[in-house]
Amino acid sequence: MKKTLLLSAIALTLSACSNTQTVEQAQQFAPCTFPDTPTVEAPAWICDVMPKDLAAGAMGYAKKSAAGMSVMRPIAINDARVQLASQFQTDVNSMFKQAIESSVNTTTDAGAVENTLETVENITKNVVTRSLSNSKLIVSQVSPAGGLYVLVGMDKQAYQENVNQIVDEVAQNSSLYKQFKSEKAAENLNEALNSLKSM
Repeated sequence: MKKTLLLSAIALTLSACSNTQTVEQAQQFAPCTFPDTPTVEAPAWICDVMPKDLAAGAMGYAKKSAAGMSVMRPIAINDARVQLASQFQTDVNSMFKQAIESSVNTTTDAGAVENTLETVENITKNVVTRSLSNSKLIVSQVSPAGGLYVLVGMDKQAYQENVNQIVDEVAQNSSLYKQFKSEKAAENLNEALNSLKSM
């Protein structure tokens, strides 16, 4: 009897595992809820589903405060801007890495490329820390628990303007080009940087 029950349980488990979902079913997302009120449905941007007309965006949060919105709003916006800057810096470093490796790697040694990437990452970090211009508050939402959620983002034009600002600062850094032994490698690097401005 125990053997039959055990075999039945194994068979039932195996049949459940072999049940396949369609691609459409697998792609359906669970409804978005407020993190501070998990039983209440929230707008999709609170769950990091960014609107299509933004090139980049980030969600910020401020918990309910007795001081009210005049204190909560700047906290939430600052939280979002910090996250947006971090995301932008990662995106731009990735773009630089691809451009530099594809354009320069064939004409110079790996050490020079690695040093160049480190220099570019430092410049990018400095520029993003100083100013990430034209990011703006897109929308805000108060949760049922009283917390404030905000979406801060950049449209495609603002995003490209920020990329161009970083490209200009990188291109003006003379130590970047000194790492290459040949003039051709430095020229290739310059072309790679300029290609990022026309994306």
